[in-house]
Amino acid sequence: MEKIDTLSSWKKLAFTFVLLGLFYQTHWKRLFISSYLAVMVIAGLIAVPLWLADLTIRSGREPGIFMTNHSSQSMAFIAAIVCCVFLLKQQLSAQKKCLLGAAIVLFVFNIFFISTARSGYLAFPFAVIFAAGCVYGYKKLLPIIAVTGSVMLVAILCSSTLQQRTQTGLTEKAGYQTSGELTSIGVRVIFAKNTLSLIKEHPVLGYGTSSFKSTYSRYAAAQYSDWRGTSTSDPHNQYLFVWLENGLIGLLLFFAYIYTAIRQGLSNQPYGVIAASFLVAVCASSLFNSHFKTFPEGNLLAFFVGILLAQRNLETKESP
Repeated sequence: MEKIDTLSSWKKLAFTFVLLGLFYQTHWKRLFISSYLAVMVIAGLIAVPLWLADLTIRSGREPGIFMTNHSSQSMAFIAAIVCCVFLLKQQLSAQKKCLLGAAIVLFVFNIFFISTARSGYLAFPFAVIFAAGCVYGYKKLLPIIAVTGSVMLVAILCSSTLQQRTQTGLTEKAGYQTSGELTSIGVRVIFAKNTLSLIKEHPVLGYGTSSFKSTYSRYAAAQYSDWRGTSTSDPHNQYLFVWLENGLIGLLLFFAYIYTAIRQGLSNQPYGVIAASFLVAVCASSLFNSHFKTFPEGNLLAFFVGILLAQRNLETKESP
């Protein structure tokens, strides 16, 4: 049953192949992007007054967070920013470009001032630099990095939310060995150390699909008697998870999927760039999460990759 559950968690990527066959026509891609942006603008406008009023509408969530969780909300806005970067290069009126610029400001505010998701802080620069580099050309990479860095600097200096979350993370990282209680960053460090120790024992073939929880739990319980011995089914690192269960062979196959999707995105202009850029963002955030497998991020990624990488059949090729 556990093996079925584990395999089922990857079904989100299977949605990609369904969508590849449905959205090969350009106007469907345009409709998807415009609809997604409209929804995210509404979501961003809802989040701001909730945050300002310090209101929570979902139990256990921070003010302004009304999606699945703060990480999912941040990643959704990052996907929207990537769409905006792409659209700004298109032949649009000055008014529409100003509206896109305002939308970007709204999304950035949500990511850095409202959301407490550190994964969003990490994924943002990777997504924006990659997307802008693809859209405007890598000869302009230095100005792109400078602009993105300036946005990050302003956020760091002005956002008390970002400052607090960053300081908390650094404190938890520094004191995880002596901490008397489980912390978000501290437990991730322990997960990573224990997982790497287990990987060293079976680096090539791994321990088998759905083996993570049982394998890790036995090892952690034998090493620690406090919170460090906490059982888990996920190390909060997608790459370590794949490596432990499926070995180096499985990890290389996983990297092959990522490489193929990004390469296909870059060669399937112009919409493929959006999919490739969001995939890069998910790859970055998955260093500290398992966003390929989690329900909201995994499904969102499947939709972006499946819809925006769909190619037109040569026999029914549309005119530009």
